[in-house]
Amino acid sequence: MVSPRTRMSPGSARWARTSSRRPPRMIAAWSVGVVMGRPSAAGVVVIVAVYASVMRIGFHLTPFWSPIDRSPTRIIDEAIEVVAAASRMGFAWVSIGQHWLSHPTVWPQPMPMLARLAPETGSMRLKTSVLLLPILNPVEVAESVATLDHITHGRLDVGVAIGYRELELGVAGLARADRVPKLEESLELMKALWRGEEVTFKGRYTRVEGGRMGFPPYQRPHPPLEMGAQSEGATRRAARLTDGVFFGPQLGWADVRRFGAMFREERVAIGAASAGYVGASRSLIVGASKEAAAAAARGYLEKTFTMYRAWRMQESTMGRLQLGF
Repeated sequence: MVSPRTRMSPGSARWARTSSRRPPRMIAAWSVGVVMGRPSAAGVVVIVAVYASVMRIGFHLTPFWSPIDRSPTRIIDEAIEVVAAASRMGFAWVSIGQHWLSHPTVWPQPMPMLARLAPETGSMRLKTSVLLLPILNPVEVAESVATLDHITHGRLDVGVAIGYRELELGVAGLARADRVPKLEESLELMKALWRGEEVTFKGRYTRVEGGRMGFPPYQRPHPPLEMGAQSEGATRRAARLTDGVFFGPQLGWADVRRFGAMFREERVAIGAASAGYVGASRSLIVGASKEAAAAAARGYLEKTFTMYRAWRMQESTMGRLQLGF
């Protein structure tokens, strides 16, 4: 149990897979979160996930809403303290997401943040949830993943997604139509590099002429991969290219069930070696009283919904997202 005096900036909760390789059921997952920032506020963002009858509890560290009187350094230091405490309490994993140019929210970049958290986390798994792969250099991602996998002694899970913010795509010189082909090409190249062999790759976005990484990842053939999805296309893509699919808290349960069944059907259709896994999250805000929890929920969720609406998260191909009360 996390002490009410433990302070942490708020974040939206996520579900994450554990290191288990057993064939999964459809996950029943709940995220339990409380807005933090002062000793009088209560709680921490956590997740309770049931995976093949084994319950795992973890939490997600982003986004942070930063009052002007609290510096990013302080926010990050407090997050490190919370993760260290969570490790001592037996939490199973910690994850962190990615966005660029995100003012007024604070999104510490996942790879350096997870590297800093590694010595504080004991046996906890560390996860990117998610890397916005199309806007990144796949060679750099492959190298960074391999390095972090060794730093953590094989406790890394890698979640990826296509992203949706025009600002981020523009920084990378991409149009929305580039997202899927760039993601697919990047995963193909990264998997080739992770085999530890010399690679010549002539892609539309990236070219490698006889390159070889200095060392492959700790986990072989590579860390577990999953893909964030909120549409039919992304769900089928996750089944083809990764080990699992993850549905965020904005997606309704009807679509979670529909897309989850679609993922399993696609895995069978392509003759995948394993069933893969399906994950979903939901947010529960808890507090010292029902009234306190309701106030914390409304304050945090109003900010979160406003942010995602401004970023135009909802796209026509997606399931219906909850981006308001």
